[in-house]
Amino acid sequence: MKSVTLNPAQIFGLADQFGTIEPGKTANLIVTTGDPLELQTDVRYLFIKGQLTSTDNKHRQLYEEYRKRP
Repeated sequence: MKSVTLNPAQIFGLADQFGTIEPGKTANLIVTTGDPLELQTDVRYLFIKGQLTSTDNKHRQLYEEYRKRP
């Protein structure tokens, strides 16, 4: 986990702002149903700068609309 979070932040000199979950740092996080690199995985929650952000979009709306068709 450190290889994709803290280590890059340290390499770029941004470890005081990014890389770990701590008060005062920018919190960009995703919560998924599985491996985030797998196509079948759904994003359950998205936090940008510590704020819960909607994942709704036109593609999701159309999918839900047409999924309900008989």
